[in-house]
Amino acid sequence: MPARTGAQFLEQLKDGREIWLNGERVEDVTKHPAFSGTAQSLAQLYDLQYEFPDVMLMESPDTGDLVGVTHLIPKSREDLDRIYRAIKLWAEQSGGLLGRSPDYLNVTFACFASRPDVWGRRGNERGAENIVQYQKFIREEDLCLTHCIINPQVDRSAPEAAQGAGEVSLHKVGETQDSIIVSGARMLATLAPFADEVAVYPGSSLRPEDSRYALAFAIPMNTPGLKFICRDSFSKARNVFDYPLSSRFDEMDAVAIFDRVEIPKDRVFLDGDTVSYNEVITDTNWRSYIVFQAMTRALTKLEFAFGLGHAIADTTGVNAYDHVQEKLGEIWSMVELTRSALVSAKAGAFEVPGTQGVYCPDERPLVALRATMPKWMGRAVELLKLVGGGGYMLTPSYQDMQGPMRSYIDRFYQAKNTGAERRIRLFRLAWDFLGSDLGGRNDLYEKFYLSDSFRMTALNYLLADKSQGQRLVDRFLAEPVSVESLEPIS
Repeated sequence: MPARTGAQFLEQLKDGREIWLNGERVEDVTKHPAFSGTAQSLAQLYDLQYEFPDVMLMESPDTGDLVGVTHLIPKSREDLDRIYRAIKLWAEQSGGLLGRSPDYLNVTFACFASRPDVWGRRGNERGAENIVQYQKFIREEDLCLTHCIINPQVDRSAPEAAQGAGEVSLHKVGETQDSIIVSGARMLATLAPFADEVAVYPGSSLRPEDSRYALAFAIPMNTPGLKFICRDSFSKARNVFDYPLSSRFDEMDAVAIFDRVEIPKDRVFLDGDTVSYNEVITDTNWRSYIVFQAMTRALTKLEFAFGLGHAIADTTGVNAYDHVQEKLGEIWSMVELTRSALVSAKAGAFEVPGTQGVYCPDERPLVALRATMPKWMGRAVELLKLVGGGGYMLTPSYQDMQGPMRSYIDRFYQAKNTGAERRIRLFRLAWDFLGSDLGGRNDLYEKFYLSDSFRMTALNYLLADKSQGQRLVDRFLAEPVSVESLEPIS
């Protein structure tokens, strides 16, 4: 079928999935007050495909139908730029707040399907073919996926497979002729209430003896035995005036519980091979592709942060002061360095050896951003708080605006270059970004969604090409130095 509309996306969410919130099962996520706002926002992303078909859609290589560009397996730098523009357009609809919009896993599975040679190692040809066919399936059906690739936090000092006597982490417990049976839990299934399917693939290394934990597969959200327990909702029944972001962009996070879930064997990508489990993420170049997607989204969020800072400073006139200009200039520098790194990643893209012309973005600027972005996002939030100051705590609500104090509000909440209502809306928008419960969740999300900055910065050193710096040092160490050439001490 061609790319979906928003209405089709919403209708397919009514599939009997088991979503739990506050001790109750949610029967219809499209109508529940905790989920309906985000469901509508995601539906708008699907409608946007038909508003901007030149950016968002392409012809399917198999059916000729129009399908999403973010499913494209890139065969040139131009293809990477097409993917970038589609990711960027979707990200702009939420100001970069939807970290797990559907393109995230579209890009992931396009990457995986581009390397059946890696997935097919050590006799796993069927798993490799399964992942190729699955990528075509989600492309043609225009599905939205969540994933859960981390095991629960029980005892991080012990191997994951050993936690909770080995029964907590997701693992294989049985097999039939047509399926494998799995039990255990995984986190952190962001976007779970709104996804069509859930994917499991490697998130951390396993020991050779942990074969029953070495699993990769994807199944529908309404598969029997599959349950999701959500965190607190940061959307609730909030209105758009008071909470312009929380009311629309709480993508939700959940723990996925597998209670003897049967996984059809044509949906299994890995089963028991700990060597492949530890290799597949690195050897498919997944890091390059997914950080390319993630940093495109992050660029949009930084642009939004800079726009907020400028609007607040200009509205209140504090952008006349050089210390405020310095703060806003720092955020702009983050924007420009992120943009430049993405340009560099596209310009340095290369054809992956051993593939049929698959192109991969240059990893170097992307891994540098991956380690730095968590620091930048936190710093941008800190700077915006300093720019707005106490103004964030002086924001009447929508009900105040409709009440008997409106005349006072219009008089005393006016700003340098705008009326009271626009100023209040601006400051409420900024506070929802910075300090609301959604703002707090997003701050934590940015710190850890691609692992923590400490580990990634250390990894950068290990990944770094040290040859050029060493060559420069060796030039000086190789120069002979004679005592006669030294100046005498006077």
